[in-house]
Amino acid sequence: MKKVKRLFLGLFMLVGLMVSSQDSLDKSLAATYLKANGSLNQYDYAYDQLLLMLGKQYPETEKNAEGWRYLKENKAEAIADMKSFLVPIYKSNFTDEDFAQMINFYETDTGKQLMQDRTKMSDSQKKELNSYYNTAVGQKIIEKQQSLSAEIATASENWSRDLYETAVSLLKSE
Repeated sequence: MKKVKRLFLGLFMLVGLMVSSQDSLDKSLAATYLKANGSLNQYDYAYDQLLLMLGKQYPETEKNAEGWRYLKENKAEAIADMKSFLVPIYKSNFTDEDFAQMINFYETDTGKQLMQDRTKMSDSQKKELNSYYNTAVGQKIIEKQQSLSAEIATASENWSRDLYETAVSLLKSE
C-alpha cells in the first residue's frame, strides 16, 4: 500500500506540473488545431481500450479499487499529457499562420467530413481537399508528413508505455 501511496504522490506532483504548463498549451493555435483535426480522439479511444484490456487482466477488487478509481477519473489528464507532447512537435513544424489556415480548413464541411469518414466525401469535397493540399500550407503538410509521423509515433509510444506501466502498477494486487 505504501508503494501505491508513493506512486499517487509522484503522479499528483507530475500532474500538477503538467496542469500549470497546460494553460499555455491550451491557448496555443497548435492545441486548437489538434482539437479541430481530431488528433486527440485517437488517444481518447486508446485510453478506453487500455482500460478494457486491463479490466480482463486485473478485474476490480478491494485491493485495486483505488487504482481503478484513479484511472477512471484521470482520463482527461492523460489526454492532456499526450497533448503536451504533441503541441511542441507541431509547433516546431508549423507557424501560427499555418495553424490558422489548417484550423480554418477543418472548420469547413469538407474538413469535418474528412475527420468523420473520408470515404463518404462528395466529389466537390474531394476537389476542395485537393485544392487545400495544393496551397502553400497543404504542400508544407505533405512535405513534413514523414518526419512529423515519426516524431508523433515516438511520442505516442512513450505515452502508451508510461500509461500502461502506471496503470499496471496501480492495479496489481500486492
